[in-house]
Amino acid sequence: MRFLPDVSALSFRVLLRHKDVFLSQAKTSIIPPFLDPLFYLVGMGYGLGALVANLNGMSYVQFIAPAIIASVMMTAPFFENTIGSFIRLKHQKTYDAMVSTPASIEDVATGDILYGAFKALIQGTSVFIVVALFGLITSWWGLLILPFCLIAGFMFASIAISYTAWMPDINYVDYFFVILMTPMFIFAGTFFPVSQLPGWAQNVAFFMPLFHVVNITRGLIVGNLSVSMLWDLLWMVVVTLIFYRLSLWAMKKRVLK
Repeated sequence: MRFLPDVSALSFRVLLRHKDVFLSQAKTSIIPPFLDPLFYLVGMGYGLGALVANLNGMSYVQFIAPAIIASVMMTAPFFENTIGSFIRLKHQKTYDAMVSTPASIEDVATGDILYGAFKALIQGTSVFIVVALFGLITSWWGLLILPFCLIAGFMFASIAISYTAWMPDINYVDYFFVILMTPMFIFAGTFFPVSQLPGWAQNVAFFMPLFHVVNITRGLIVGNLSVSMLWDLLWMVVVTLIFYRLSLWAMKKRVLK
């Protein structure tokens, strides 16, 4: 068995199908996810930020702004590729319908993952624009955050699909959010430096995918580029390859059992 599977261009047809559904529901699909990080930016950044001293040479709102963009790159595909994918898989039978066409299960699952990356791009761009309007993007390197949304989104979508393929019931998604997503959102350097944690917790944070996404996003937004960002990116690539392969194997086992 080869590590990288054969996936055809039909996966992009799956992506386009999901994109059309998304656009038909744009009013309810875009605004709520956009408001949530906005509240965090204003409430935490300016409200709590008034009580917090500068962190790493920047104001508190400057510290959390890139992390909020990064967190959206996580939450968008996590929600889409758990709840959304499970509904398409079990209740709407979208997977069954698509694999009855020339598209393979690898094509369908990859299209679903690409859609998660697309959602990360859409919502990440929305928050990026808000952060820019607040004057919190201080470097042209920050524009690289937009294509980076796709890379991070693909990684998080692959992780989510790997779990969704196993879920026997949609209620199991609560475990995914509570055990995986929430700890990352809090402890991956989003609201405070990871260096403030005990040594063992810092080691745990290193293995959180969001930690590396936050590091890269924060470096780009202020133009503070470093070699460590390349290691963060390499870590993401390795994790993406592992979970992408795992997600296709697990989904094939689930659908074709």
